[in-house]
Amino acid sequence: MSIDNYYQAATQVVRISTDIVTGCKHCGERIDGEQHFAEAINHYIDAHEYKLLHVGAETTRSSEGDLWHSTVAILGK
Repeated sequence: MSIDNYYQAATQVVRISTDIVTGCKHCGERIDGEQHFAEAINHYIDAHEYKLLHVGAETTRSSEGDLWHSTVAILGK
């Protein structure tokens, strides 16, 4: 299946970021993108059969107006 088909077929999407700690939307396991980015991605791939759709950089502003850089991963199934 081509990557275009993965995008079109994805009915569930998750975002993992190096600036957030959250729980898995399926099983509640702790998803720590800050300290364990790769493990968080692998959890969704191994435990819930997600496909990695995108990895990239994201820049936002802090509450003080400073630039804040993070890495994000988008997974879907």
